[in-house]
Amino acid sequence: MAEIRLENVWKVFGKVVAVKDVSLTIEDGEFLVLLGPSGCGKTTTLRCIAGLERVDGGRIFIGDRDVTELPPGKRGIGMVFQSYAVFPHMRVFDNIAFGLKMQRVPRSEIKRRVQAAAELLHIEDLLQRYPAQLSGGQRQRVAVARAIVLEPEVLLMDEPLSNLDALIRLQVRAELKRLHKQIGSTTVYVTHDQVEALSLGDRIAVMKDGEIVQVDDPTTVYENPADVFVGGFIGNPPMNFLPGEIAAPKKDGFLVLRAAGHEIPLPEEFVPALQDHVGKPVTVGIRAEHIEVVPEPTEGALPAQVLVVEPLGSHLLLTLEVGGETLKVMVDTDLRVEPNAEVWLRFDPAKIRFMDRETGKALLP
Repeated sequence: MAEIRLENVWKVFGKVVAVKDVSLTIEDGEFLVLLGPSGCGKTTTLRCIAGLERVDGGRIFIGDRDVTELPPGKRGIGMVFQSYAVFPHMRVFDNIAFGLKMQRVPRSEIKRRVQAAAELLHIEDLLQRYPAQLSGGQRQRVAVARAIVLEPEVLLMDEPLSNLDALIRLQVRAELKRLHKQIGSTTVYVTHDQVEALSLGDRIAVMKDGEIVQVDDPTTVYENPADVFVGGFIGNPPMNFLPGEIAAPKKDGFLVLRAAGHEIPLPEEFVPALQDHVGKPVTVGIRAEHIEVVPEPTEGALPAQVLVVEPLGSHLLLTLEVGGETLKVMVDTDLRVEPNAEVWLRFDPAKIRFMDRETGKALLP
């Protein structure tokens, strides 16, 4: 078993609290992504798991072992860093084999394991080259091979794709996902790139100011963010936010959302969670793809003015002004619209998310 368990972990640098009372369980064989902006504590958390940072409070377990005080070499981990950290004077074969040689693994076993790792990462024809003869993507594959050849229970990756260009990053990302399914190591992956997080992770742990804000599968984190921060950080473009108010009309008892000077009827299933907020201000969140743009005024549609039109190949990204607020909306390329044009917006009521105006926390589970 290679389950990782963090129990109330703290890490402090002087007066700066880098990791604040973090508790997290990573299941055996799971691919978990630590996601957040720079300075949120994600890399420090990873380094605490690796043993590269000594924790100031709490315990860390790998399987049944308490590894809190163990050095990195005793934890059964493999690690891939942001920089490739390959030895320039060694051929690819020797770079990959370095850890095995330090463990005094027999030469025949080293050859077998290096060849197997190289084939997994499609670099078997590069084993006799030097790092200077490789591209950035190939060097990163060498770094990954060097980690997995140790057959670690736990694989830790600290922003391994951030130095690669967009196309190579896309290719290596797919290879990492395939690789994880084949080797089955419990993997913790640190990134600030939410696209990487959504595409790679079985679960995502979103961090802010040293704390974990939300841990869930990618779909849930995207569709049901725990607060305004998560909604605004996940997604490209991020979730739109508008000030609004929940109201209860006298006729049928259903709730409506008042926003941008208009009323939007809400589904019946929203009533239990929102009835205590009737008459109170809320923050309304909705994704760009859940807003429909119509060229003519229709019932329940909000008038808006087009500010910017961005063609992005498969779709257009519109920046619109609605009631003094700015929204991003994704539409098909066959919609003919120009800057300064007036359009009307219809929100999908089932896709609207509500946050408490004061705390920013989600009001719906």
